[in-house]
Amino acid sequence: MSKDAFSKQLKQILQQGLDSQLSALAVARAKSSKPAKGWLGAVRGALGLSMQQVASRMGIKRQPYREIETREARETVSLGVLRRAADAMDCELVYFLVPRTAPSFQKLSERFDPLHDNLKAVDQSMKLEGQDLYFRKPEDLKAEG
Repeated sequence: MSKDAFSKQLKQILQQGLDSQLSALAVARAKSSKPAKGWLGAVRGALGLSMQQVASRMGIKRQPYREIETREARETVSLGVLRRAADAMDCELVYFLVPRTAPSFQKLSERFDPLHDNLKAVDQSMKLEGQDLYFRKPEDLKAEG
């Protein structure tokens, strides 16, 4: 197997793995919204913990912990620091990315593939000649057959 073929196959496997998780992640995204002052402050408050208590569990002073909450609200905190703060509150940091507008990672990757644009252009030319195949649905081909 050539290096290019292997890379393409690996890319497809990765896309399928990510796509298989999309429905659960989409539900999580739809049911949650970031609290105005950030997750750390909201969770800390819900647990009835003071900044000093969380800071002590992290092994830092209150003021640096306050800065962590401020940086989280501004979206400038690192994932490692978020994870440490979550651990201090006996929580798990959950981190994920989902396509913003595409229905899948596979469809999203097509937007970044220059060959895909070329295939669409060729398909359009072939459509004009009644020979398009690339973007036809299997049921359309059966109906013509």
